[in-house]
Amino acid sequence: MRNSLSPQCAAILGELRRGPRTTMDLIRRCGVICVSARTHELKRAGYPIGMQMVRVRDRRRHIVRVAEYRLLRRGVRRA
Repeated sequence: MRNSLSPQCAAILGELRRGPRTTMDLIRRCGVICVSARTHELKRAGYPIGMQMVRVRDRRRHIVRVAEYRLLRRGVRRA
């Protein structure tokens, strides 16, 4: 199940263990471009990862919606 993770998945998992992270946080901190694909791989490997859309300001100060990922406790599911 959790045998071998790619370096990108391992980097994302390490960040999520520190707390919730947005797509932009993970791109900057991990250098992973396709965050949604890597989180999907982590879910298939058995890691409980939740996602919700949040509003943040971009570098031009515009309000935009981005995905925020977090590790969930076992047995807790979020829509």
